[in-house]
Amino acid sequence: MIFRKKLRYVLVEASADARMADPRNPEELKAGVRAFLGELQYFKANPQIAAVLSSNVFVMVVNRGYERSLALALAFVKGLGGRRMGFYTIKTSGTIRSIKATFGQVY
Repeated sequence: MIFRKKLRYVLVEASADARMADPRNPEELKAGVRAFLGELQYFKANPQIAAVLSSNVFVMVVNRGYERSLALALAFVKGLGGRRMGFYTIKTSGTIRSIKATFGQVY
């Protein structure tokens, strides 16, 4: 029996240019989320950057059931790369296709 991994995609907007193309910034964002969630919850949630849609909008993927924890942790991350900024959760979905469709409609 093969079990499929259930994931949730979270559309996130930063209040300033997040520069997710720089490899240090995603790692710093994950460290901020890990500091809020704790090591065990972070390991279970397994948040990753799935796509960068613009300079301040990106998609994170997380295991199902931890999307609310990720949204809460992102709200508590107040800086990235030495710059002050906030992160806002726009939408949570089970497919990246609907996230990209929302991005196309809103932006």
